[in-house]
Order: sequence, then C-alpha cells, then structure tokens
Amino acid sequence: MRIETPHVITTASTRFERLKNLFLAKLYKGTGISSVYEKILETATSGEMTETDEKHLRQIQVALNRFKPEDETVLRNHKKLQGVLRDRVRITIPAHLDYSTWQSKTPIAGWQTELLFRHAVTLQITTGCSNYCRRCNEWALPKIRGHFTQAAVKRFLKELHIRGNTDLALYGGSDPMDWADGPMTLPDLLKTLDFDHEYSLLTKIPKGKTAVARQTVEDGFPLSVSMTGRNLRRIRDLEKQLGRRLSKQHATADLLIPACLDEDFSSVKPSITDSYGTEICIDGAFIVIPTFTSALYPFGHKKIPVTPDTTFFPVKKQGRPALLVDYFKPLAVADRHHDEYHLNSLLDVQVENILLDNGDYDLTPPGMRSMKEYFEVFDEKARQQRKRNTLTVVKRLKKSTLGINGYRTLSPDQKAAYRDKITAHLDFTRVSAVADARVSAASFFLSAIRDYLATASETHIIIEFLTREEFSRRRDRATNPESTDLAAMFSDPRQSAWHLFRYLALALVNGRHMNLVDEFISRWPAAYHPGHDRFVRHDR
Repeated sequence: MRIETPHVITTASTRFERLKNLFLAKLYKGTGISSVYEKILETATSGEMTETDEKHLRQIQVALNRFKPEDETVLRNHKKLQGVLRDRVRITIPAHLDYSTWQSKTPIAGWQTELLFRHAVTLQITTGCSNYCRRCNEWALPKIRGHFTQAAVKRFLKELHIRGNTDLALYGGSDPMDWADGPMTLPDLLKTLDFDHEYSLLTKIPKGKTAVARQTVEDGFPLSVSMTGRNLRRIRDLEKQLGRRLSKQHATADLLIPACLDEDFSSVKPSITDSYGTEICIDGAFIVIPTFTSALYPFGHKKIPVTPDTTFFPVKKQGRPALLVDYFKPLAVADRHHDEYHLNSLLDVQVENILLDNGDYDLTPPGMRSMKEYFEVFDEKARQQRKRNTLTVVKRLKKSTLGINGYRTLSPDQKAAYRDKITAHLDFTRVSAVADARVSAASFFLSAIRDYLATASETHIIIEFLTREEFSRRRDRATNPESTDLAAMFSDPRQSAWHLFRYLALALVNGRHMNLVDEFISRWPAAYHPGHDRFVRHDR
C-alpha cells in the first residue's frame, strides 16, 4: 500500500465568506476595519447575491454590533449596509425556480451530478423563512425568498430515488411548511409522488401554517417539530387538534447553542450539523462538512461550493453514523470513477476543527469523539483493556467475516484482509506499537497544522483570537519542551500526550516552537492507514 506524506487540502470558499473572515481578522486586530468594510459594502451593492452571501453579511453586522468599533466611517457604512439588507427583505417577491434553470446555473459535469445526487443529505426546497428565529442555527433569512417549482421538487426526488438516495432532509435554512407553488402546499406536493421516498421534515410551524402542518401529519407524512419559546402555543394547539403528541427535537424553551443574533463571535460552541454529504438548493450545490460553531463557521458547518473543479465528494453520512466519524481523520470520499477511498490528507476545515477542539466535555455532542478522547486510546489502561478483549474481538470478526461458510470459502483477498484485521488488533495491544501509534498521530496532526498555518492568513488570526485564553492557561502551566526529541516525549507513558499535543498545536498558532516541531515531523513522518484505522510512521 502506498502512503503519501500528509498535507492539507484547501477547500473553496464563497467571496462573502472570505470577506467575512477578512473583516473579523481586522476587527480582532483593531486595524484596517474601515477599508475592508468599504469593500464589503461595495460588493454587496454590485451584482447578484446568494442566500449564503446575505447570511455572511448578516454575520458581519452582528459581529460589528458585538465589538462596537468607534470608527465613524465604519458606522456610516454599517447603516448603509443595514439599508441594503432591509431593502432585500422589503422588495423581494418570492419566485419559483424550475429544474432546467437550476441545471443551467449549476454547470457541473455528469459524473459530478451523479455523485451530488448519490451523496445528498439535504434538498432545500425553499429559500428564506417566515419565522426568523433569534437562535436559528442556519441563520435563515427573514421572509420567504423563493421556491423550487412542484415539478422541480418531483424531478429532484426522482433523480435521487434512481440513484438509491431515498433518505434526506427536505429543509435547510428554511422551514418546509413555507413551501408553496400556486395553491399547492407541502402535503399536496408529497401526495403527488409516484414512488416511495424516505425523507425528514423538521418545522417550527410558522405563523399561519398550522393547517398545513396538520394536513401533513394527517396524510401520514413524517414530521418533527423544533421547539422554541415562540412556537409552544402553536405546537400545543396542533397536538390538541390531532389528539396526539408530535415528534419533537430541541425540546427546550430555546436551542442550547447560541446562534444568529445571539452569536458572540468570541467563543467556540458545539457542532450543530451532524451530516457529511451534499446539499441541493436554489443557489446551486454544496458539499457540507460539520464544524464547531464559531466565528469561522457560525452555521455549525462549512458549505463548500460544488464547481467544475470539484474532484471528489464525501461519502454520505448522517445522524448517528455521522457522529461516529472521527472528524480529525482523512475523510472517505468518492471520485469521478465512483471509487470510494480515504483521502491521504485533511481538509483545511478539519484542521480548523482540530485547532478549536479544546477537549472540554461540553464542546462535543454526545456520540462524537473529541481529540482528547482519541489520545486516551493510547493510554496504558486502554491498551490493557484491548488485550483483555482480544477473544471477543476475534469472535466478532469471525462472525462478521466468515459467516456460516467458513474461512475456506473466502477469496485470497478476503482471507488476507481477515488475517490483517486480527494482526492489527493484536499489534495494537503491544506497548511499543501503541507508543509508535501515539507518536505517529501527534506527528500527523502537527504536520497538518503546520501546513495549514503556512497558507492561512485571516483564518489564522481568527483561530488565534478564539484560542487566546486557552493558550495563555496552557502556556503558564506547561513545562516548555526543551528537548528536541518530541518523539521520546510522546512515547513516554508518564507524559500526557493530549496536553503536550494541545500545547504544541496552540504554540504553532502563536508562532512558537516552530523549529522544534519541524524537526519532530522530519524525523518521524506519519500518514493515515485506513485499513488499520490508525496513523503510522512511514519513510518518504
């Protein structure tokens, strides 16, 4: 197996996302705010603006209100931008987009379209929202802006069904109850489908849409309600009319994660999105990668535009399977030949997640493994437990691999893979092998961080700002590694690999220990081995 040197894959960003990050970097530094805000206003008043563009502009506004710079020019332009956004709400007339028009504005190749549909997790049928909740994790735009036509939605669902993709969400930064095409509402649309399709519908039941929600439930379509302090009465009234309780999500008075108008742009919160895959919406198509919720990604995910230059798509994972994905390992993807494999490298957004993951228990959602928990896999206690579990592991492998026909019926490749899995488990119960894996993991992550910081600029400043307090604490408590042999330090079972790694990661962000880390990476190059699901040492 050929294992390449790890590096970082730079993902595409929209122009307004780049402007948002540039603005935040200037805001955190306290210099150059006026000129970048003029550029933002100029861009906002020239040319078309997508749904996500407008969301980034609203994030810029909220950040400005939080930090309150005293620059008079900035404040004047801030008022002008407020006027631009108010006009977009005031004069927008909801339009309908058909399938062929969506195709023409999403100029991608046939193989890309194939994978886009196969790995879609979201079909957003409406843009804008009639709710405009203060804590909307999608930063949904106020007022309904547009819909896919009834024929377009049916065509999308048909194309998805043909490709075996029958489980996705019919909402995103919108409420599915807002969808309409003439007199036709959502339950009318769903009743016209002439094929079986599984989908999820999550609604806050917008004002005036209780009848639509009731019809959706009475017609037997799946529906969950998202609870906030504003819609409790509508939900209770609907449950009383139906004579039964509805399926609920976020069943508290408010969402637990600050978002939209509650975002402070100075802290890191848990991830909101729990899906890897693609999203189809009126603005085009995007790859969706979960993130921690922060100034970098206030949506709780990064939306990467799908363009003719897109070379791979992440394999679809949603719900619990998505939470089980270790976000800090190279992703499983599909390419133009429809081959599925693991990348050798991390996406830049994954490195940003690593740098924001401080190991706090409350930061990672239930079921999701943090970096701190991952490093605990290499502890002596965990190694001994794996050794005790060897018989159970082998029995499980036999059951899942051999079935009722036994080892002799396997192909040579299957036999080799089976033996390799057993060998990998046994190897990972040895003290020296565990120490090597711990050093390799640290080397891989630090190498990815170093490569990321070499090209990042605005995002580097944002991460430095968001982690400044943690770095100050760790710097004051840390014993600075004077030895040039970081491999020996990471191998030492008496040394907390997590605390050492976390200190070095933030030290790199702050321009410290660069030579020490470079020498470590050079002496101990590492890569990800997907077959063993571990990081291993390798020679260039």
